[in-house]
Amino acid sequence: MTLRLFQLITLLLLSSTLVAQEQRIPIFDTHIHYNQDVWESLPPSIALEYLTRAGIKRAIVSGTPGDGAERLYKADPKRVVPFLRPYKDELSRYSWFRDPDTLVYLKKHLQRIPYRGIGELHIFGDDTQRPVARELMQIALKQGLVMLVHTNEEGIVSISKQIPDNSLIWAHTGFDVDVSRLRALLNTHPKLYMELSFREGITDEKRKLTPEWRALLTDHSDRFMLGMDTYIPSRWADVSELATNARGWLSQLPVAVAKKIAHDNVANLFED
Repeated sequence: MTLRLFQLITLLLLSSTLVAQEQRIPIFDTHIHYNQDVWESLPPSIALEYLTRAGIKRAIVSGTPGDGAERLYKADPKRVVPFLRPYKDELSRYSWFRDPDTLVYLKKHLQRIPYRGIGELHIFGDDTQRPVARELMQIALKQGLVMLVHTNEEGIVSISKQIPDNSLIWAHTGFDVDVSRLRALLNTHPKLYMELSFREGITDEKRKLTPEWRALLTDHSDRFMLGMDTYIPSRWADVSELATNARGWLSQLPVAVAKKIAHDNVANLFED
């Protein structure tokens, strides 16, 4: 399929769903990646149309390398909230916290556009205590940048303690951390938010909210956020389906709670 035909099909699909979009709960997506592996097939205008078709009104966008977030931001600065990953390339994901050049890269890129956060970054356990990681956190704190972190429970506790006054989003809500532990963390760390892509256990095999998750999401409705996590190209093709699935379990919650999780919680972090 040629790029031109691909774009034409996308536009036709977009126009056929505009009316339906207005009837759906709007989403402020907390976890969109615009990585180099999609730049050719999904130029900024088409990538933004994919988000439109999914009913995603705004999005936190990061990329590897960081130029990806900058591209989407420049295409629509009112819609895109740019976050900077400390990754010069994909391999940096595994070593950034051991590389002093990470801080040089970070400081240089933070001057290029008005970034609002740092992440999504990957770090676990004791690595959060390394000098490069600690300095990165202090940069976030001093510049008022929200952090989006992919980590384990030990890591999120360590970061929360190092920068307790900084807003911190836990990517994937720890994947499979027990709900009782999530409650404890939310009660202990008032600036901690939880993003729900790839989170296990929210629904049962019939896509019904489990009782423990219904209670958790209702009790802490101000602290959860949605994310589609387009970390590989195929996830872009699935964005609309992913958003539909999320709306499926959101519809089982009180409307006010669903709106907070889908949109308002993250929007409140970036009130201009």
